[in-house]
Amino acid sequence: MLIVPQKFKIGFFDCDANAYLRVSRLFEFFQETALIYLREQGIDYLSMIKKDKFTMVISRIKLRISHLPLWGEEILISTWLKGFNPEKVAWGDYDVRDSQGNSIMQATSSWLLIDLNDGKAIPFSEGPYRFKLSPDLSALPETIDLLEPTGMPKTELVKAVRYSDIDLNFHVNNCRYSDWVLDTISMEELRERRIRSIQLNYMHQVEYNANVALMRFPNTHHHVVIFGVNEEHPEQVHFQARVGFDKQFDE
Repeated sequence: MLIVPQKFKIGFFDCDANAYLRVSRLFEFFQETALIYLREQGIDYLSMIKKDKFTMVISRIKLRISHLPLWGEEILISTWLKGFNPEKVAWGDYDVRDSQGNSIMQATSSWLLIDLNDGKAIPFSEGPYRFKLSPDLSALPETIDLLEPTGMPKTELVKAVRYSDIDLNFHVNNCRYSDWVLDTISMEELRERRIRSIQLNYMHQVEYNANVALMRFPNTHHHVVIFGVNEEHPEQVHFQARVGFDKQFDE
């Protein structure tokens, strides 16, 4: 069993307009904790990309929130791998605790091992890395289904991918999607209703200079569903997102 807890203090630039931790910044904390987790197992992510010609990419994540920390609060994030199912997918969980030791957020995520020589996912058993697993520890059930919303979506905005969106893999970093999704929701909605959950399904990588149209489907109870599609080829869905709130939307 290998669990790597990391402490973070919420700073001014980590917060949204209401002084709460931004979801995208939380996901960046998750990434940083995951990189430390890999390093504890003797895996340097930069060497993985540059030397080994492999990378690990997140394919889905589901986050449950009971409390979003405020500016000045300290949090402790733990992460671990709990298994492979199916063989090409690694399931990794996160647990976020406040300074009193209370669990305030939980997440589960799926990861793929990509061979950079051809850009295809391979089974983890065929890669050069071996991981310590914690199969008996689960923050959330690992099932993260594809979203199948109903109704006619409406384009809320179009994002043009630029330099600041791109990471070491030369495509949009997964943390950026949560900002895009929340940009489709009005300030009034975000003030009136606290975010209780967010799910992101990453379907197709978004590369530099692409234009992504964010399509919002009709509200369903206390959820908002957003699809990010290629503006020129709308049949290509880059990602799916569902944001849950603590109050019901008017239909």
